[in-house]
Amino acid sequence: MDSQHHRLFFSGKGLKIPGRSALFLFFCSFMLATPALAGNERIIFLHHSTGNIIYTDGNVSGWIADYNATHNSSYVIEDRYYPTTPYPWANYPYDYWNLWVNGTCRADNPNIHCLDQLTADFQVVIFKNCFPVSNIEADTGSPDITSSRKSLENYKLQYAAVRDKLQQYPNTLFIFWTGAPLHRLATTPEKADRARQFATWVKNEMLTGGTYPNIRVFDYFDLTAGADNMLRYEYEKSHTGSDSHPNTLAATDVGPVFAQFIIDSAQDFFDSTGGGQGSSWTPPLPEAKTPVPATALLLMN
Repeated sequence: MDSQHHRLFFSGKGLKIPGRSALFLFFCSFMLATPALAGNERIIFLHHSTGNIIYTDGNVSGWIADYNATHNSSYVIEDRYYPTTPYPWANYPYDYWNLWVNGTCRADNPNIHCLDQLTADFQVVIFKNCFPVSNIEADTGSPDITSSRKSLENYKLQYAAVRDKLQQYPNTLFIFWTGAPLHRLATTPEKADRARQFATWVKNEMLTGGTYPNIRVFDYFDLTAGADNMLRYEYEKSHTGSDSHPNTLAATDVGPVFAQFIIDSAQDFFDSTGGGQGSSWTPPLPEAKTPVPATALLLMN
């Protein structure tokens, strides 16, 4: 019922209600009109390998369990590889558009669940791209929302469409991740710059020009990228190979920050009547823990 209906129903017009009954009905109406406070939401984190490293090695679920124990809350978080079989192993802007907007998702398969199923089971839905999202080619000047080509012009169309689709689920909180930076031996300065541009667009521009109260942005790129817009040296799995997966140090640095961001975002959204405008947050960068050799600095510059 809307608030006007509440006022009319419980105003007592035309009714003779004993004092205790009136007080009871007033209390019930107050409870119905007051939004539920955060603290017991079910959360799903959709990811591939990079997300799994941060979630598992960063002990995100353990951090939230500890938070529950000390704050009398009961958040429940789980993670899921998504999308996967029968869909290709790809979770880029094109793929979320293709699944959720273009209708490739399936209601009967959790590996490619549609938003209807995800939002029925979870109050917070978090999704990310794996690091190849940062292998961004130059724009052609002909953006195509139906193209899987990795370019800024296509990404922006696809994520804008996803952003708008999410507004059909106003009671669910959605958290975008910015992209993951590539290893310095797996990219070029030009591609790294475009990766930064995409992260900046998601964080600073995607939510402008409209009202998107149920969207937040976790700036993973800024947490793990160096000044060269590539994976920070101390977060590389190997300094001689080109694997762009983050190492355990990255996970233990980022995991608690990510977990805190989830809690803060849930409280901001569910403890208010509408959550306010969509927002993003850049977590503080940890201090570098491993000196970068001079030879590596030459490669990185």
